[in-house]
Amino acid sequence: MTPPVWTNKQCNLVLLGSVLLLLAILSAVYLIWQGLMSGYQEVAEDARHRTAHYLRVAERKVTAQSELSSTKLTTLIEQNYLTAEAPGIAYAELQQQIKEIIGVAGGVALSTQLVQEPQSEQESAEKIIVRVRMQGDSYSLQKLVQAIEQRKPLLFFERLTIAAPAKSKPDKAEQLDIRFDVYGYFWKETS
Repeated sequence: MTPPVWTNKQCNLVLLGSVLLLLAILSAVYLIWQGLMSGYQEVAEDARHRTAHYLRVAERKVTAQSELSSTKLTTLIEQNYLTAEAPGIAYAELQQQIKEIIGVAGGVALSTQLVQEPQSEQESAEKIIVRVRMQGDSYSLQKLVQAIEQRKPLLFFERLTIAAPAKSKPDKAEQLDIRFDVYGYFWKETS
């Protein structure tokens, strides 16, 4: 049996059909690939939009947290530190507050003196000290200590010395000579 002989026209038709079939397959693959790529591009674009949105949300969260911590810090500073525009004003205000507290406690302020200690530039709070000399009885001293301990901003005692006068009259309540340092802290703005 002899193999069938193909004519040139038949070969060209088979070749043309093969090429067309190959082109159809490639076109189908290209269209499928293009559809997949279009879907991937939409997913990528959506992911970019969501990422940008989440970054904006995260930025707002950081901003809100810093504002909240700043507000909390400001509240803590106002409650616990001497608030004034400058340390010199804080000294004067503390001195005036101590005189008022002594008067309310029933004592007599004999002298108040500002004490300055060397301060480090790196510290965020400056110690403000007032040295006090007063006269009063033990009850006025107790009221004074309680008033200072319960007061806001926070104030502290140091170097408390109590002395009875050399001459005391028996019919009068004994007036004590009381000396102490009171201090608080002035918050320095740090940048």
